[in-house]
Amino acid sequence: MDRILPKTVAESHAETTRMARRLFTSPPPRRMVLPILAFSLMEAFLLDYPAVDPLRIGLGGLAIALPAYAAALLTKPVALALGGRMYFRRSFLLSFIGLILLGAFQVFAVALFSILAVVGNSAYDAAVTLNVTILGYGVILWVREVILSATSHSKHLRSLPAAALHPLLGLLGLAVWVPLTPLEIVLALVVFAVFFLSAVAYAEIAKRPLLRAFGADGFKLLRSTLDVYGEMEEEGVTELEEFFGSISVAARIRVAGLGFRAAGSLRALFLAPTVHPGPMGMVSGSDLPTKVARGLADLTPNVLVAHGPTTHDENPATTAEVAKVSEAARRLLADASFASTAGAACRASFGRAVALAQAFGDTVLLVASFAPNPTDDIDSATGYAAVQEAKLAGAKDAIFVDAHNCLEPGVGLTLFGSQGSHEIVQAARAATEAALHAPRHPLRVGYAKRCGICTPDQGIGARGIEALVVEVAGQRTAYVLFDGNNMVPGLRDAVRARIGGLVQESEAMTTDNHSVNLTMDGFNAVGAVLDRETILSNAEAAVRDAVAVLEPAEVAPFSGDVPDFRIFGPQTASRLTTSINATMAVLRPALYVTLSGAVAIAALALVLVPSLFP
Repeated sequence: MDRILPKTVAESHAETTRMARRLFTSPPPRRMVLPILAFSLMEAFLLDYPAVDPLRIGLGGLAIALPAYAAALLTKPVALALGGRMYFRRSFLLSFIGLILLGAFQVFAVALFSILAVVGNSAYDAAVTLNVTILGYGVILWVREVILSATSHSKHLRSLPAAALHPLLGLLGLAVWVPLTPLEIVLALVVFAVFFLSAVAYAEIAKRPLLRAFGADGFKLLRSTLDVYGEMEEEGVTELEEFFGSISVAARIRVAGLGFRAAGSLRALFLAPTVHPGPMGMVSGSDLPTKVARGLADLTPNVLVAHGPTTHDENPATTAEVAKVSEAARRLLADASFASTAGAACRASFGRAVALAQAFGDTVLLVASFAPNPTDDIDSATGYAAVQEAKLAGAKDAIFVDAHNCLEPGVGLTLFGSQGSHEIVQAARAATEAALHAPRHPLRVGYAKRCGICTPDQGIGARGIEALVVEVAGQRTAYVLFDGNNMVPGLRDAVRARIGGLVQESEAMTTDNHSVNLTMDGFNAVGAVLDRETILSNAEAAVRDAVAVLEPAEVAPFSGDVPDFRIFGPQTASRLTTSINATMAVLRPALYVTLSGAVAIAALALVLVPSLFP
C-alpha cells in the first residue's frame, strides 16, 4: 500500500511561496482591442450557424464586441465609484477572458448539437446556440464577480455593478441583434441571478480558512497583496500593515552591533537586530536595511544591517515598528565606550556549522553559517543560546549574526533543540574561545559599497553589496553583506575565493531583505537571476575599495533590548501558510461544485421555463 508522506513545514511554506508563479502582469489595453474583435466575430458566426451571412455576422460581431469594449472602459470608473480598485489593464483583460469563456461554450454546443443532428438525421436547432450564449454570459458574470470581489471590493453588492456590466450589456446587444422576446430577457436575468448566487457561494467558501484563523477577509487581503505585487500601491501596503498590526503581539527584541569611529567621526555601523526583514515588498519589516539606515543617516550613511537570529514570526508588524530599531541603535551607541584595539578573526566548525568570531574588547562578533549545506533562518532561541555559550566561554557579550548565505527551496529553519541548532551553538563557543585568546592590537577599518548593480527583482536590494574590512596585526577580515534574500548554494564560497587575494579572512552574508521577493517566482536568492560574474566582480570591487580606505579606528560594541516591539508572533507564519494552503486546497472542488451547479440549474431553467409559457 502506497503511503503519502506529509509535507514538512518548510515544504508547505515553499509551496505557498511558489503561488507567486501564478501571478502575472496584465497586458496593455491596446493589445486586447483586436483579440476582442476577433473573438466577437467568431462568436457571431457560431450564433448565426448554420447560416453564413457575412453582413449579419459583421453586425453580430459588433453586437458582441461593443458590449465587451464598453465593459472594459466602464468597469474601472464603476468599481472606483463604489469604493473598489481597478485598472484598465485588468478590465480589458477581463473582457477578453469573458469572450474566451463565451466562445468555449458556443464551440462545445455547436459541435455537440451538429453531431446529434447528423446522427439523428434532423435539422440543427439554432435556438440551442442562443440559450448556450445566455449561459455563457452567466458564466462571464460568475467569473467577473469572483475576480472583482477578490481584486476590487470584497463586498459582493459593491462589486456586482462592475461585474454585471459585461453580461448585461451583452444581453442588450443580443436583444437588439437576435432579437430576444421579453420572456427570454427575463429568463436571462434569472440565469444571471443563479450565477451571481453561485459566485457568492464560491467566494464565501474561499474566505473561510483565513476568516476562521485570523478573523480577516481573505479576499480583501488578496486584493491588497495584488496591489503590492502588481501595482506597488501604497494603499495596499497600508491595508496589509493594518492586518498584521491587528494580529501582532508585543515582544522584547534585541539590537546589538558595533560602531566604528575614525578621526573623530562615525565611519560605519554594523547592526544585527533580532527582527526579520519580511514579509514582502515594502510591507512592514521588508526592506529593513534601508529603513534602519535611513533612521541613522544623520550619524553615518554607512550602516550594515546584518541578519540576526530571527524567523518570519519576528517580522515587524508595521513600518512604524522598524523605526524603533534605529532609535535603539542610536541610544545604545550614545552610551557605548570606544576602544582602539581588537583581536584577529578566528574560525571554528562543529558538524555542518561554521562560525567566524572576532573580539572587540570583551565583546565577540559571531557570524554563523551552514554553507555549503542549504538552510533558512536560524531562530532567536538558537542565537540566544549561542550568546550565552560565548559568555560562558569568557566573553562579556556577543553579537550573533546568521550569515544566511546558502538556500534551496523547501529547506527548513534551524530551530532550537535541533541537531543544527546544537552544531551552531558549539561552533560559536569554539570560535569564541579562539577569538578571546587572540592578542589585541590596534585596528584599521574601511567601508565601501556597490549600489545600483541590478533591480530588486534580480536579487539585490537598494543597499547593494556592502563591505566592511577590519585589519588587525596584518590580518584583514572582510564582512561582505549582500542586500538580498539568501544565496544559491556555492555562491558564498565563490565570493570568499574571489576576494581571497585581498583579505586573509572573510564571510559573505545576506540581509534577508524581502523587498526582492516581488517576483513571479517566489524564490529570488542572490545568484538565482543575476549572473555570477556580475555578483563576484562587484563584491571584489567593494572589498577592494574598502581596503583602499583603511584607516586607524576605534570600535564600540553595544547591545540592548527594545520592549513592546510588535511582531507577527509565535507560529503566526505557520498559521498563515496553513490557512493559505487550505484556501488553495478548497478552491478547485468548490469551483466544480458551485459552477457546475449553476450551469445545471440555469440550463434546466432555459429548457423548462419556455415550455410552461407556450
